[in-house]
Amino acid sequence: MNKIPFAGFPLTATVAQSLLPFPQFNSGLAPTWAPLGDTWYNSLQTKATKRLSHGLDLIANFTWSKELDNLAGTFIPTNVGNRATARTLATLYRPLVTSFALTYTVLSIRGLSSGALKAASWIARDWQVSGFFQYASGALIAPPIANASPTLSSLIFESTVQDRVSGVPLFTQNLNCHCFDPAYTFVLNPAAWTNPPAGQFGTATYYSDYRDERRPVENLGVGRRFPIRERASFNIRIEFTNIFNRTEMNDPTATNPEAAQTRNPATGQTTAGFGYINTLGTTFGTPRQGQIVARFQF
Repeated sequence: MNKIPFAGFPLTATVAQSLLPFPQFNSGLAPTWAPLGDTWYNSLQTKATKRLSHGLDLIANFTWSKELDNLAGTFIPTNVGNRATARTLATLYRPLVTSFALTYTVLSIRGLSSGALKAASWIARDWQVSGFFQYASGALIAPPIANASPTLSSLIFESTVQDRVSGVPLFTQNLNCHCFDPAYTFVLNPAAWTNPPAGQFGTATYYSDYRDERRPVENLGVGRRFPIRERASFNIRIEFTNIFNRTEMNDPTATNPEAAQTRNPATGQTTAGFGYINTLGTTFGTPRQGQIVARFQF
C-alpha cells in the first residue's frame, strides 16, 4: 500500500518531492552558505625586483600553479551525494600567470652647456613612463549540461553534466592562433560531448585544455610633474589601456552541444549554436583607450 508523506500531500506531485526532507516545500528549500567542501592549492612562485636605479624600477612575477576543490557543484552540477567525485579544477584556475610592473623616469643629461641642448634636456627630463602587463592562461569553460530524458531534475531535482567523448577534439580552431574569422566559424566541437545514460550522473568536469581565449592585460601611462614654486605644481598624465590594440573575441556559446548551428543565409555568418561567437555584442573586445589627466596642485 502506497503512503503519502502527510495528509493533504498532492497526489499529482512527483516521487522526488515526497522524498524531500520537508516535502511540503518545493525544491527551492536549501541551506545557504553551508560549510562544506575542501580546496587544494600548490604553486611555484617566483619574483624578480629591479630596484630604482638609473631611473628604472621593475617588478616581475611568475606563478605556475594547480588549484583543485570539490565545490564545482556551485557552477557545474555534480553528484552531491558523493562529494569525493566532485574534486576538480577550481572554477577560476589559471595555471600560468606572468606579470610585469615597471616605472622609468627620464633623467636629465648632465654637462650640457649649449643653450639649445640644455633646453632639450629640460624638455625631456622628469617624464615618467609606467606600465602593467599580465599574460595568463585563458579562463576555464564549464562542460555542457546534460539533456538526457528523463532528466535527473525530474527525478531527484538534480541536474548533471554531459560526458566527454575520449579522443575527440574539443575545438575546431585554436582560439589563440588569430588564424580564423570568428564571424564565420563555430569554434567548439559538439561531437566531443554526449549525454549520460538516462537517470545517471554525467562524468564531465572542468578540463585544463578547455579554456577561453587568453586575454593579456597591457596598460601604459606617461606623465610629468612641473614644479611652479615651492607649494604649487602642475601634473599631466596620459593613460592607455590595451596599449597594443589587441583584438579580443567574445566567449563562444558552450552550454548545449545539441543546439543547432545556424548561419545567415545571405552572408554565411554564424548566428547561433554551439561554438558560436557573437561578434556584434557590446563586449566584443575592448579597443585601445586613452585618457589625459591634468591637475594643478597648490
